Amino acid sequence: MSNLVVFLGPTLTSGEASLHTTANILPPARLGDVYDAVTRQGARAIGLVDGLFNSVPAVWHKEILFALSRGVRVFGAASMGALRAAELHPFGMEGVGAVFVAFARGELTDDDEVTVAHATAEAGYRPLSEALVNLRHGLDMAEKAGSIAAASAGRLLAYAKATFYADRSWPALFRAAPGLGVGEDELAGLRAFVGRVRPNRKRDDAIALLRAMTDAGGEAMPPHAANFEFEATSFWEAMIATTARADATAPRDEALALHALLSPGGEERGRGALLLALALAEAERRGIEVEGAAMSAAAERIRRALGLRDKLAMSTWLKEQGLDLAGSQALLRAEAIVDALGREHALAVRSLVTLELQRRGELGRAREQLAAAGEVAWSEAGLSREALLQWYEHEVRWLGADLPAALRMLGLGTLDQLLTAIARVKATMPAAS
Repeated sequence: MSNLVVFLGPTLTSGEASLHTTANILPPARLGDVYDAVTRQGARAIGLVDGLFNSVPAVWHKEILFALSRGVRVFGAASMGALRAAELHPFGMEGVGAVFVAFARGELTDDDEVTVAHATAEAGYRPLSEALVNLRHGLDMAEKAGSIAAASAGRLLAYAKATFYADRSWPALFRAAPGLGVGEDELAGLRAFVGRVRPNRKRDDAIALLRAMTDAGGEAMPPHAANFEFEATSFWEAMIATTARADATAPRDEALALHALLSPGGEERGRGALLLALALAEAERRGIEVEGAAMSAAAERIRRALGLRDKLAMSTWLKEQGLDLAGSQALLRAEAIVDALGREHALAVRSLVTLELQRRGELGRAREQLAAAGEVAWSEAGLSREALLQWYEHEVRWLGADLPAALRMLGLGTLDQLLTAIARVKATMPAAS
């Protein structure tokens, strides 16, 4: 079995790739696949062309750095590989091709330049749309060949850029051309040029990557000499644990994620996943770690939110979610990170809550509830200070137990202001609350 691994999908078929390399051709990479190639497959060199990003977590920069730190050569081109290579070439990832160069120089900056819709694994990841870099390249070639004027090419490119990536194609561009002021002769010239040349920058770059790996020594490729120390953070350990569980139980199932996102409530699940992704990325960027006490607090908050009686019930619930000890720790660590960032950015959260109420269509009802609660101070509402603080401790745990810090986060000057706000909330709730 080859010690060279290449991740390919819609950019280049495995059959065509096999004409240019003896590498082990794998499907588009997702989170954990590069790590797996290093630790389980013993890869000496990895070529990253295509990667999944929508229904599953994308290839993590950290696992590429891990590969480099272990002496593995990592090449990137054409698609996801070009993006990662542009970001990680200072650490030794080797970018290949025009797409990589354009991103590395800052000439291209948006991920959607290389994004395409594609068929399922069973259908060979066949591309269902055209990458913007291919359209851009084809229009530039057609202009230089005299098949279309620069102004017309510019209008067509702007139209393609404004089009959703899954709807981009040469036929769609041809259909739009008359409405964009492209004359019949120019359109005919462009059609003929594209049909004859079939411009495909991503494909060309993918083949260049395969040849570059061969030119670098192929199976006998010398190892990479890392210029940095790899740091195994808690998030890295969590990723390893998650990958190990997935491998030990069942193949990772894209259908499950799609089902969850398309079912009722999918929008909120997607937004929740986005929050986790952004929070974990920020924590990784800043090197934020959380202590055991913070994770315990997160567990308690989850337990109360789920209405579980005690820690034993919480433990049973975690097992029902398919979470072993490592998985539970990863979940609670993520929750603790979100809690910590929520407290840190509480003022920003407060400033955007009205926008969120509007998005949910809840602003009118919230205003009615607030008006019904009145302006009475907590001391006149028939509620004790102890009862209000106990309710706060049980129900508003995300702000933490440090009351002075909570006041600062909420932009309040005194504890009385917080108690009055809590009393107004309780006044709008059923008596049992």
